[in-house]
Amino acid sequence: MKRILIIGGYGHVGQKIARRLVAAGRTVTLAGRDGAKAATVAARLGCEGTVLDLDHPGSWAEPLSTATVVICCLDTPSADLARAVLERGARYIDISATDAVLRRIEELDGLAREQRTLAVLSVGLAPGLTNLLVQEARAQCPEAIRFRIGVLLGLGDSHGPAAIDWTLRNLAPIASGDIQPMRFGHDRRARPTIPFDFSDQHSLMRRGFPKVETRLALASPLISPLTLKVLAWMAGRPALRKALTVGMPFLKIGSDRAALVVEAYTKNDEAPACRLTLEGREEAEITAQVAAEIAIRAEDMQGQGVRHIDDLLRLPDIAGALSAQHVSYSGAKE
Repeated sequence: MKRILIIGGYGHVGQKIARRLVAAGRTVTLAGRDGAKAATVAARLGCEGTVLDLDHPGSWAEPLSTATVVICCLDTPSADLARAVLERGARYIDISATDAVLRRIEELDGLAREQRTLAVLSVGLAPGLTNLLVQEARAQCPEAIRFRIGVLLGLGDSHGPAAIDWTLRNLAPIASGDIQPMRFGHDRRARPTIPFDFSDQHSLMRRGFPKVETRLALASPLISPLTLKVLAWMAGRPALRKALTVGMPFLKIGSDRAALVVEAYTKNDEAPACRLTLEGREEAEITAQVAAEIAIRAEDMQGQGVRHIDDLLRLPDIAGALSAQHVSYSGAKE
């Protein structure tokens, strides 16, 4: 029996992935260090729960033994879990946005090929859909010398504590020159954006793309260049960062909008030659939609090795899944 194992499955995004896969008729098991919590959440979703503690490899063998596809929703401290999955010949999917995590897994490409199996990285909104947008922009503007990615996340959205903590930890100190305006979707006014260390920019350039930069904007009336600087300052102080992580889920001032823009430039000092956008709601739901779609496709994908989503698919290939999540796409040469 084909079984999809979701590690971190009772977390914010893991549950959303599981709900979609169960609805699609897949056999799903949620795994995490708290077996009781996994079982409780799984029962509510109509699947199974089990224990898998990343810190205790002895807990891995049993849940991995029955899995044909494994989705990891946690940042792993090493590539050992991915290695264990690939050694069994199962398919591995990782939704991490941390480049160090993905680089470690990339080193398992030879193992995956030996086992004739597949690991898919950069799965979600950013990275994931951002990779596919850059790929599309490059196809439309092959002469582009650089790409700029904008990621807009809504402060009125529901974000899990792990995602909030990860975002705050990755907020670097901001100088005035770091803040640049970017326009999302059909907005008339640009929003302030800051450099942000999503993995997409790094993995794309490692695989032959020209310069790629990813920038973050937050959809809220509270956000201005000044408040972005204050937020980054607070995030750099552990006590304040902890307070923000606890308090931000309750401080929903803004929308649940999630939007992407990719600009392709053929000359550094001119307007973009190509501008592509994606627009939707609820970032975690979009990430879950993409991850579930890849998990279903992974069972029959012909590729082998460790691949990023843009190595395997084009944006039109998942148009149906995006439409089901009410995500709209637009873009053409300027």
